[in-house]
Amino acid sequence: MTNQTYSLWIDYLERNFIHQELPQLMRSGVVGATSNPAIFKESFLSSAAYETQKAGLKKRGKALYEALAISDVQAAADAFRPLYDRGEDGFVSIEVDPAFAHDAVSTLEEARALYKKINRPNVMIKIPATEAGVIAIKELAREQIAVNATLVFGLDQTRRILKVLEGEETPVVVSIFVSRFDRLLDGKLPENLRAKAGIMNAAAHYNLIEAAGQKNIRALFASTGVKGDHLPADYYVTQLAAPHAVNTAPPPAAQAYLQSSDRDHRLPIAQEEIERFFARLGDEGIDFDRVCEALLSDGLVQFEKAFKAILSAFE
Repeated sequence: MTNQTYSLWIDYLERNFIHQELPQLMRSGVVGATSNPAIFKESFLSSAAYETQKAGLKKRGKALYEALAISDVQAAADAFRPLYDRGEDGFVSIEVDPAFAHDAVSTLEEARALYKKINRPNVMIKIPATEAGVIAIKELAREQIAVNATLVFGLDQTRRILKVLEGEETPVVVSIFVSRFDRLLDGKLPENLRAKAGIMNAAAHYNLIEAAGQKNIRALFASTGVKGDHLPADYYVTQLAAPHAVNTAPPPAAQAYLQSSDRDHRLPIAQEEIERFFARLGDEGIDFDRVCEALLSDGLVQFEKAFKAILSAFE
């Protein structure tokens, strides 16, 4: 299944949102959804929409988390199913336990179990793109389970994913995180280089993926919300518009983009321009490879903390 247009997904799931706000967003152009442990932490621990289901389940800890998450993913997948059946995306992602990020065997076991329990063809299993995660991604693709390779920062991660997926036809998205680069680096950079590192890095990944020519694999731009009001809410959605790509945006960014008239493609960016930008970062003393490694490590820690907070609250 391929899509030559720029696909907008929503980076949020919550019980009331799925039934009340998501249908309108779909009518406006949202064609998929993603979740992660931090999103579910906010939903499960803050929303009253889950109290009835919690009270009716004789479960605790991870079993309770899975029951709530699976219900939400099933509901969202059902909402998007008509799009999926027409070949217009319609995917919904759920992430494996982040504690398994460096354990390929446990990642595979959980991924298969989640896919079977959810029992929807338009579900993507999110796997952090660590070395162990890439092993799991390869095997899941062989089993024709759609994959969202997440927490991608450095180009080496994308290169490894493309290499192990050569010849596969299962739908895969490579989730390149964007705004975290700028939040980390902007304070160290002159004004003319700010709010650009995440975009230029994402553009480099996009060029790499498109050059591989594997139509079942698309770049997905993640972490595309803005903090504060110094950038437009849809900044990272608009700046990364590209054919055969996806942007998963939090509701404020998605709504701002849908209300905007700016639909021009901004990618691809010439590789020479990207390389000049990163040379300038080097001139500013930025070791970008180390930045990517730090952001991956931090992302894994953040998701694991969010997951542990849910499990602790459910004991």
